[in-house]
Amino acid sequence: MPLPSYALTVELQRPLSAALADVRQALEAEGLQILHAVDLQQGLMPQVPAQQLLALWAPPLADAMQAEPQLGALLPLGAYVVAVAPTHTHVALQDPMLLAAQTRNREVHKACKTLYVSLRRVVDRLMLGPPITF
Repeated sequence: MPLPSYALTVELQRPLSAALADVRQALEAEGLQILHAVDLQQGLMPQVPAQQLLALWAPPLADAMQAEPQLGALLPLGAYVVAVAPTHTHVALQDPMLLAAQTRNREVHKACKTLYVSLRRVVDRLMLGPPITF
């Protein structure tokens, strides 16, 4: 039996710093906020490749928590951005449908579906790359 997917992923042919800027811009375009960023290489795990964990928030999460307050124990959503090579970055965004799978609450499912669509658009934006200016 295959394992369920827990992340929406994209590979970027950009260095980590440029990829992080693109991730931030794509998230903001969808109304998602970065609550906190942790640079794992700075102090916590200096022996690993450059990588960051991002804690994400979006308005649909407030709706989900109103419908089911215990859901807060599973929040915020996470994102992981890691340098695979000097000009290659891997981005993984937590699939909000994992939250939906923890409940039968219709409002939570609705909020998670809304977030899923937003995160798919984030992945699409990242795959297309930064806008070209003329």
